[in-house]
Amino acid sequence: MSASGLRVLLLLLPLAACLPTAVEGNAPDLSGHAVQLTLLHTADIHSRLFPYNFAPSFTDNQLGLEDDFGPYGGIAQIATILKEQRATAGRIVHVDTGDSFQGAVVFNEFDGEAEFRALSEAGLDVAVLANHEFDKGAWNLAQQIDTWAAFPMLAANYDFDDADLPYISELERLVFPTATFDLDGLRVGFIGLGNLSSLNSIYDESNSMGIKVMEIGEVIPREASLLRAQGADLVVILSHMGLDDDIEMARQFSEIDLIMGGHHHVAIDPPLVVTNEETGKRVIVCHSGAFAKFVGRLDLVVQDGQILSHDYTLFPVDRTVPADPAVFEIMREYQEQLDYDYNLDQVLGYAETALTRYGLTGGDSMLGNFTAEAMRAYPGVETEISLTNTLGIRSDIPVGNITLDALYNAMPFDNTITTMFLSGREVQELLDYVAYRSSERGCSSQAQVAGIAFTMDCRNLVAKDIVINGVPLDLDGTYELATNNYIAHGGSGFEVLERNTTQVDTGVSIRDVVKEAITRYRSLPQSDAGICVEDGRINPVF
Repeated sequence: MSASGLRVLLLLLPLAACLPTAVEGNAPDLSGHAVQLTLLHTADIHSRLFPYNFAPSFTDNQLGLEDDFGPYGGIAQIATILKEQRATAGRIVHVDTGDSFQGAVVFNEFDGEAEFRALSEAGLDVAVLANHEFDKGAWNLAQQIDTWAAFPMLAANYDFDDADLPYISELERLVFPTATFDLDGLRVGFIGLGNLSSLNSIYDESNSMGIKVMEIGEVIPREASLLRAQGADLVVILSHMGLDDDIEMARQFSEIDLIMGGHHHVAIDPPLVVTNEETGKRVIVCHSGAFAKFVGRLDLVVQDGQILSHDYTLFPVDRTVPADPAVFEIMREYQEQLDYDYNLDQVLGYAETALTRYGLTGGDSMLGNFTAEAMRAYPGVETEISLTNTLGIRSDIPVGNITLDALYNAMPFDNTITTMFLSGREVQELLDYVAYRSSERGCSSQAQVAGIAFTMDCRNLVAKDIVINGVPLDLDGTYELATNNYIAHGGSGFEVLERNTTQVDTGVSIRDVVKEAITRYRSLPQSDAGICVEDGRINPVF
């Protein structure tokens, strides 16, 4: 429904519907009246607090992010959109559905302080706690929330009460299951749901924080009932569980009126409308993208706890959006320190074409192959094979000068190389798991390899025709693997690596290894030499 259509609807309502009567406590009685509610939505900002360059995808273009309008993103630019939109509506809430941390050097240096400080100045009202907020540990997270977050953090499905660790008790104090906003007589309750599939990326020293994860089948009915008892007219889920889970929740739980989601880095315009299987109610599922590329605005017409209609606008964040002065001044402090410490404009090499993180077929990719090859060949590592997780590479490197900033954007994680010895059967199990995990993501490979070629059968969840450095896999053989310490510790479900007892963490930064390789080759890709190109070493079969 267009904004003009929304205005027409309101004009056609009886005059009394537009003039709620005051009740005790000066809040209007909205019974029988249709009113407008606006939700501003950000998600998965991933520390893209400064504008950056990249080549928008076809999907980005379709959603309104135009080519040659970079640099894109930036929290000061997002703040301008948020403040402008806030000024146009009465009942309005800005929600963020998680992962504001991790994805650029500003997080590596300042541990999340800049993200929470800037979002607070931008006027964020409520956020869900997500997996990457834990990337520098639970104690750091507690400190950043306590010091800089001027908004409530929600996670109803994380129970912090079972552990005696000091940082857990701090999170118990600082993180809430729900929040309620009274918006001029309209009470809106929010339930926060943190991510489950990536929970094994949450760590603190021993890689276990004692957080108990509760079943959403218990959490949603219980928390929704409490919100209704407190007078909530609407129950909104703030979810970092991913689009598939959001759709399933909308189908399954009659208590939900609306879901604002994140985690899968997708923007949907218009939002999905899912029919609840129990009540037939139409539940809106809204995702507004990632990496500071868009801000979403959802306008609702609500009457007696029912959403009568909705309208959605996705605002692209590009060079046409000016910086908000207050947030810009905050970020200038961090930029000056980063310039001094890192020299982010330092040129490492040159990209003749965009160096892509995903392959055209869903198999191996340019940056994936380049990273895996650099890992296994690095002096002092020098293993037969290498495997790293695809999602450890977070963005393409755009065409033109490859700067240190571009490298940090592509590889923000402070992962190190871990080596270990695997039997041939363990290699088979490892690649079978890659096929299984990839099948859950459209048969897009969730690992990148070097010294290995195989067919990734997503239909039967197995790896076939495995070849190691040109020789068929020997199930009784032994192979030395270079991988990253995150999946070596079982991250992303790589249990076959986690249980290996021959692990050695070299302490060598994977990002530094890739940096050295870029400076050595200078110009990429080098197609004739097979450097930084897709070569079909992972062959997906659906």
